[in-house]
Amino acid sequence: MKKKILRIATRKSPLALEQTKYVKKKILSLYPNLNIKLVPIVTHGDNILNKSLSKIGGKGLFIKELEFALLDNRADIAIHSMKDLPVHITKELCLVSICQRGNPLDSLVSNHYKSINQLPKGAIIGTSSLRRQCQLITYRPDLIVSPLRGNIETRIAKLDQGQYDAIILATEGLNRLHLKHRITQIIPAELSLPSCGQGAIGIQSRLHDKKILFFLSRLNHINTFIEISTERAFCQNLEAGCQIPIGSYAILKHNKIWLRGLIGSPDGAIILKGERFGWYETAQEMACSLANELLRNGAQKILDDIYLTKKLN
Repeated sequence: MKKKILRIATRKSPLALEQTKYVKKKILSLYPNLNIKLVPIVTHGDNILNKSLSKIGGKGLFIKELEFALLDNRADIAIHSMKDLPVHITKELCLVSICQRGNPLDSLVSNHYKSINQLPKGAIIGTSSLRRQCQLITYRPDLIVSPLRGNIETRIAKLDQGQYDAIILATEGLNRLHLKHRITQIIPAELSLPSCGQGAIGIQSRLHDKKILFFLSRLNHINTFIEISTERAFCQNLEAGCQIPIGSYAILKHNKIWLRGLIGSPDGAIILKGERFGWYETAQEMACSLANELLRNGAQKILDDIYLTKKLN
């Protein structure tokens, strides 16, 4: 009897392939007779490595080609890093499952310094994330932040070549690529609030494909889904894209959720923070309330200034 085939669209980067391998293993543990075929895709964001994401269109550049593969029926599902998935999803598609989250925090990687506090004045730190840049400059204005793009291996190679004193990467990405030994400090959320969805893998499918939706719903990790839905609701209420330094981090424990949100100016001159704590059933209302609080306290001006600067450039 011929096996049923499930086609998975994935980026070709080592991290994306590792994440897809993880999801494939999960699916086969539930449906061992399934024949899984990978559909590797190079995205626009993978091809442009000499410009920051905020200047070329944002993290959505990593998912568009995968979404086209779903819409053209060249794939049945697509695997994404949740931090790359915009809060507004193409209307014909949906987020069917989010796997259990790994470590959501950022990590410092350095060959000479054990922590951010040990970095000398004028040390060069590699990151192209406006969120990381904004928070780092606020904490250590004496440091120099320098752009850094490419996959994780490329970024670490540039560090090893001496181009940077330290770089900042997502902890879970390093864990998944078996590079945990390169971490010199896991940066606490109080110093670098993570990006919305960081550390989790999402599965996207066609909205009308009911069999696939039912079939993959078993992979959904409900606590992670609630946490990340709350983080995404905060970002959605701010209407802020990736060109905005924004952090959003929720923790669900004993049916209560703790949401922390942050928005800042790219130069770190202004950072607005807030938090909410309450029953998880009210998570969406808390996210909306927190976003509105920050908007009233100056976030709207930060957004207006950044969008105006981008328009003028």
